[in-house]
Amino acid sequence: RDSADVQALVYYVATHPEKKLSLTGRSAGTDMTGGPLTESIVVSFTQYMNRIKAVGEGFAIAEPGVYYRDFEKATLAQGWLLPSYPASRELCALGGMVSNNSGGEKTLTYGKTEDYVQQLKMVLRDGNEYTFHPLNRQQLHEKMAQQDLEGQIYRDIYALVTHNQQLLHEAKPRVSKNSAGYYLWNVWDGQTFDMTKLLVGSQGTLGLLTEVSFRLIKPKKHSELMVIFLNDFKKLADIVLRVLKHKPESFESYDDKTLKLAIRFAPQLMRVIGAKNWLRLGLAFLPEVSIILRHGFPKLVLMAEFTGETPAEVFKKMEIAKNDLAEFNVPIRLTKTEDEAKQYWVIRHESFNLLRKHVKRKHTAPFIDDLVVLPSQLPEFLPRLNAIMAQYKIEYTIAGHIGDANFHIIPLMDFT
Repeated sequence: RDSADVQALVYYVATHPEKKLSLTGRSAGTDMTGGPLTESIVVSFTQYMNRIKAVGEGFAIAEPGVYYRDFEKATLAQGWLLPSYPASRELCALGGMVSNNSGGEKTLTYGKTEDYVQQLKMVLRDGNEYTFHPLNRQQLHEKMAQQDLEGQIYRDIYALVTHNQQLLHEAKPRVSKNSAGYYLWNVWDGQTFDMTKLLVGSQGTLGLLTEVSFRLIKPKKHSELMVIFLNDFKKLADIVLRVLKHKPESFESYDDKTLKLAIRFAPQLMRVIGAKNWLRLGLAFLPEVSIILRHGFPKLVLMAEFTGETPAEVFKKMEIAKNDLAEFNVPIRLTKTEDEAKQYWVIRHESFNLLRKHVKRKHTAPFIDDLVVLPSQLPEFLPRLNAIMAQYKIEYTIAGHIGDANFHIIPLMDFT
């Protein structure tokens, strides 16, 4: 129910090693790598530790069991946003976002959850709650002088990162985003010592989160999409790099199988979109029908989101980007209304749910999920992926953050 309960649990497990118990933190349980699963004790946060404690000027404080969808409503009501939400934004909770170092469509511009955590409260292995936030040199030396578990941790981590500085620098993955955790290279920059950089992404293995303070941003008032339809992968890397030059706020994609699923289950999508007028929504899709008839069914749909303070500013950005892509001779659509953009976002966000709920006798099995490659490797990566999956005759869909070359690949398997 509260931090005292978590402290009592940790203390009991720590002082009864003969029982061979372990504690696994769980918020909404949407992590596809199995992080919330265990054969011992699940510490579930969503039922009781779900309070938003404060939303202020550019910050918010909340417990780990708060669902992001509720958190976003509370922050947007004050004109603020936590932009590192993942595609599971309607299902996930804050504890998982911190523990996984979540990122999503806005990560391209705004970064991952690690960039927004200002302070964490965690229960560590001795059953006590500690507060972690960035420290200057003087504060760091004061912490290291403490003769307790907290002081020992600061001394050990300081020694680890300073003695292995060159090794850590060389080992840091050269990727656009990383959710593998244990980001030791980010803890100490010579001026600021920030333990939150290690704790974010650590999947509850270093402590159990009880409270988090986030930095928030002011979202832009207007946004629209430039939608690009690709029939082959040859031009993909060049197009992606050209679009990125114009700094879209997000740059997403989904494949032909996802689009076919969206068409097949259009009635269900209509309900998600909230369409009351089927004729109006059907007319909104007419440009796509025209593009498919003239150019064939696209292998990949790219969605570049441009934002600004006025509709005119947004449209000007899109027109400049569209003109810069003229040499590639690919079909492009610029959305003009929120409803037009929403149809693409719903297909992108609902792709996993469409698979999970509507494909009979097969189950989603995302065992190769969340790959990151360099954008320049896209023309090689996607055909090779298709060849491997074809070899095993596996049905699957691809959706992802094309701007980061980060993909969600969802195979469908017959578990029998």
